[in-house]
Amino acid sequence: MRQPSNGLHGGRLFVLLGLIIGALFLTACGSDDDSGSTTGSSGASSTTASAPAEGGEGGAPAWCGDEKIKLGIQDGGGLNAWSAASLEQVKLEAAKCPNIEDQVIVNAGFDPQKATSGIQSMISQGVNALVIIPDAGVCAELPTMRQATQRGVSVATYAADGCGEVGKDYVSYSDWDTVNNGRVLTEWLVEQMGGKGNLLFLGGPPGNPVDVGHVKGMMEVLADHPEIKVLDNVSEESWPATNWDPAEAQKVMSSLLAKYPQVDGVFDGYGLSVQGEIKAFDDAGRKVPPIATSQLNANSCTWEERKGTDEAFEMATVSNRNWTGRLAVRHAVAAANDMEWDEPQIIKLPLLEDSTGDTPPKCYKGEGPEYDPSNEMTDEELQALLEAGA
Repeated sequence: MRQPSNGLHGGRLFVLLGLIIGALFLTACGSDDDSGSTTGSSGASSTTASAPAEGGEGGAPAWCGDEKIKLGIQDGGGLNAWSAASLEQVKLEAAKCPNIEDQVIVNAGFDPQKATSGIQSMISQGVNALVIIPDAGVCAELPTMRQATQRGVSVATYAADGCGEVGKDYVSYSDWDTVNNGRVLTEWLVEQMGGKGNLLFLGGPPGNPVDVGHVKGMMEVLADHPEIKVLDNVSEESWPATNWDPAEAQKVMSSLLAKYPQVDGVFDGYGLSVQGEIKAFDDAGRKVPPIATSQLNANSCTWEERKGTDEAFEMATVSNRNWTGRLAVRHAVAAANDMEWDEPQIIKLPLLEDSTGDTPPKCYKGEGPEYDPSNEMTDEELQALLEAGA
């Protein structure tokens, strides 16, 4: 993972994302494949892209090329709303290319064995481009991704560090800069906590690379704030694990609140888990402290409903970055066409919402609780973000 520069706040990039208008709710409901059918134990299914290409008057985007593509898509989890939204972003981007004639979709279910067999299944089915979130286990997918690359498959990763080398083990790794996220969100928490107090960090499955980066960035900031204590022996190797499940997050937070009578701030990089954590504070009769997380409509609506009441709390968020799957599709398909595609891969995100500043959370009342407006960026808005955040 690239080393980030100091965190950036609000301002310039928020203006870019603030242009995003919720016009279409991008979530995939129900099953993680289109047909619900499976092949073997891998959970792979074959679907044909049906949406029209969206290349404008000049036809399909340049990165589509003209080679016939069979696209493999592997989702590391597939069990939560974030995964569903990410899969939808990948499918919508792929639909821009009429030469993508078939898609094979696999859900690894956060299971390293299923992840490995899923990739092998897609190789055997003849995919020549593969887009994958390698988060089923720490570095679990790397050997099989290398096999795919050696067999001529153009592999593009996103949303989790695959532990390999870009340009050798796979063609690209598109993601937010997790260490930068850790810094940006922690700097905000430090300000809200007045530079002292007790901070709780909660993360997803043990060892996942997203939270490893978050903890690293958090600890870098807190090195200059010795009066802030991170509770429960958090390190880059260990943290209270919610498995990115709101129900589990509520249980974990309830246990932590019983253990620690004073909590002055909460950091959880997965927005949906925060809903369970807020409920745990409510059930314990405790005031919700400042929360740093990723954007989610449910949290914004909760914040807005409680604003000005005794249950009010402060919150800051960064984009959920489901849209990084769009970048992975571009890199994988371009590479399968023997084309170079020079787009930034690791992006430093600023705060998207800050309840204490000029960019407060916004509740999209016409959308569902899992809606993330940053998924609605046009290609032009996405390009502006890439140029500013590279």
